[in-house]
Amino acid sequence: MFQYRKKSWNKKIWIAKKIGTQENDYGTEIPIYDKPIEYMINVQPLSSEVDIAEFGENSKQVQRAVIEYKKYFGKFKEFDVAYLDGVTPDGEEVNGENANYRLYPPRNQNKVIILYFERLTAK
Repeated sequence: MFQYRKKSWNKKIWIAKKIGTQENDYGTEIPIYDKPIEYMINVQPLSSEVDIAEFGENSKQVQRAVIEYKKYFGKFKEFDVAYLDGVTPDGEEVNGENANYRLYPPRNQNKVIILYFERLTAK
């Protein structure tokens, strides 16, 4: 059974799904995102030795969430973007422009899904 986390640890975050790409005037592929959706999820910095070993020096730029399989299966994909640490999509002219994290591929397990979020450092 899924081990429920304290609800007080949940944070308001937004995730915008990547729905495709578009080529700009210079031939560069620009990702296109759907409207961000709000979630209440417990997202924490990496702390386990296994996670830190996997991400190495980038581990300080990665956060992790453990979510319910039944509730969230299929909702998130690699390259979706997220708004964490108090950042919101408010005032965006283009979906995803305020996002400060990108998702790694979700890792489906028996009863949970592990999401890893990597900080976007340059726009």
